[in-house]
Amino acid sequence: MAFISATCEPLRIWSRLEPRARQVDFAGTLAAKIADPMFMLGRQWQFGEFAGADAGSAIFATIARQVNPMAIPGAGPDDGVDTIIERLPITFPLIVRARLGRTLLSRLDAAVAASGAAPAGYGRQEMREIFFRFFGPQDVEPTDPVAAARDRTAPRAVRARHALRGRSVDGVRVYEFTRPDLTVAMFPAEFAGALPPSLLTVVRDVLLEFRMWFENTYQQPGAGTGPSRWEGDQLEYAVSGMVSRGTTTTTVDAAEHQGGHLDWYSFDQGATRPAAGDEASAMTVDVRTVIPTPAEYPGMPKPRWWQFEDAAVDLGKLSANATDAARIVVSEFALLYSNDWFTIICRQPVGSVAELQGVIVTDTFGWRTLVKPMVEPAGSDWTGWDAFSLSPRPSGAAQAPMPQHLFVPRTLPQITDGEPLEQVVFVRDETADMVWAIEQRIPDGLDMSRDAAEASRRIRQQLDPTADAASGPVVPHDGTQAVPLRYTLQTEVAENWIPFIPVHIEGQLRAIQLQRGTMRRTIGHEDTLIRPVTSILRGGIDEHDNRVSPYYVHEEEVPRAGVQVQGLLRRARRCDGTPVVWHARRVTTGRGEARSGLAFDRIT
Repeated sequence: MAFISATCEPLRIWSRLEPRARQVDFAGTLAAKIADPMFMLGRQWQFGEFAGADAGSAIFATIARQVNPMAIPGAGPDDGVDTIIERLPITFPLIVRARLGRTLLSRLDAAVAASGAAPAGYGRQEMREIFFRFFGPQDVEPTDPVAAARDRTAPRAVRARHALRGRSVDGVRVYEFTRPDLTVAMFPAEFAGALPPSLLTVVRDVLLEFRMWFENTYQQPGAGTGPSRWEGDQLEYAVSGMVSRGTTTTTVDAAEHQGGHLDWYSFDQGATRPAAGDEASAMTVDVRTVIPTPAEYPGMPKPRWWQFEDAAVDLGKLSANATDAARIVVSEFALLYSNDWFTIICRQPVGSVAELQGVIVTDTFGWRTLVKPMVEPAGSDWTGWDAFSLSPRPSGAAQAPMPQHLFVPRTLPQITDGEPLEQVVFVRDETADMVWAIEQRIPDGLDMSRDAAEASRRIRQQLDPTADAASGPVVPHDGTQAVPLRYTLQTEVAENWIPFIPVHIEGQLRAIQLQRGTMRRTIGHEDTLIRPVTSILRGGIDEHDNRVSPYYVHEEEVPRAGVQVQGLLRRARRCDGTPVVWHARRVTTGRGEARSGLAFDRIT
């Protein structure tokens, strides 16, 4: 009993005096049928509408809050938390590069026309021909057999590349050429010689403006914006922010974000340390007096018996069993305590944590009452519960809970998601005793995606058209037909199946992790290695398909149900109204195990 009393909450039992209904159906009672005026007055007397109450109504409420701003490294004043956490490097296809180049030419035409510095007879086409020649798309025909075969499997992308050759400007190439400190002297001699001298400064200004617009529109990790927050070995995002709370600073972590919608419940409370010199002055204390208004909701019962209510809501037909705790609580609040609550409206800046220091209510008699919170922040206490408050991570160190607070992250509203450009499914293959990363959708080079399995089959046919042809029986020298036996050292697996093999973690006894492996391509003129196509799996592989570093995934991140990772573009508007586009990933549960058919030493 000593152990139970020290670790568990005591069992509390109470009774409440309530009237007992003679019938289960309350529809007749709540219908409020009218009989005569005396009946109406009697019903009002029964419900206590004639009884006076020695109490005053709230007329003023003074609230004191401490507003603590939240700062994330690499975030601007108008950037959303979504873009800072989820942004990844963007691979711009040829069509998008041409569109960006068209945007640059439109800006250039408008700037030249506004400046009036163009020589007589110098038209818009001459300027476009110069940019076509120096900043056109780099569409070198592939010479590698595998790259050429992959090129032949995407005829639409090849036709688009040939159509844009010499007729478009590569906007990404212009952006990479334009340095932040670009001057006219940095122009290549041939490019500067082709431009009229009077337009050199105009072209430089347009290039700098285009670079600024490009960086503001397309959010990518870099030196100025901070590194990527994607944790490839855990298949999730991880980011930390700092909340300045006067003399202390508290860390706010979003360590297990798997993409998609982001809100206050995505963050956890971290460690608290003394604040630095510039952090202590960031917090503000907000004290204001407002007029409280009664809390209302659609279908709310009226405080007086004969007031007309919303006919679309019939609380009398709300049926609840003894185990429907949520319905019982909602109906009890709606019928008994709904008009006892008031609302205090106050604005809170986005990207901040507001700690409530106190609320003083002034009634009609001049009495002032200090309103205390009903519950204290639960923090890491599993026996308590409260809404809209941050709690420490269960796997982290114990932290003292923050006072009653409300966290409003700087998230972007109305985010539009594009179609998945990449899709990879991590599955377990119990027959082969390994994990496979199956590429299901891969980029098609035209701002869309295509089926990876179909692309794998087409590449196989391009490399060796007879690879899938059935072989005939073995015929001995004497002319008789022998039994058609074939020895297979290893069966082949589709190229969109990337193996992950278990390896031992250095310094651990039994712990393992999954390392990306490589299958060997056994068809074609040369024996080559199969590399993944999607950026999800190409960590540690350079543009020439050479492995620079290994890629690992924690073994516990791939359950038996599998896990699906999608790469897509997201678009929204910042707080100042400017559009922003970023590349993000979304992690969801898979659809179970799979079988690759991998086997060794088979005779067929």
